[in-house]
Amino acid sequence: MQAHRKTESHAGPAPAESSESVVQGVVPPFPKADPSAAYAIPSPAHALQERLETAFADPVVENRWSPRRTLAFLVFTCGAFWGAMVGGAIHLFG
Repeated sequence: MQAHRKTESHAGPAPAESSESVVQGVVPPFPKADPSAAYAIPSPAHALQERLETAFADPVVENRWSPRRTLAFLVFTCGAFWGAMVGGAIHLFG
């Protein structure tokens, strides 16, 4: 059994001749920007990009930790986590 495209299986007979009045009356689904025009079509995607750019611009952080304090925090928290894991495994299996 061969798969048929949906348009092929349900297509009706083609009209013998199309009238020009119907063809000229077709409106495109999305507006096209005219390159010679001085205006642009507002785009939600561009607006979102601009908002994200301003939101994620280099923020001023006043209470930033020093690298030494950050490293000490990471070593302590990771050490506490793995110590709890090893202690729990010893208690559970030992």
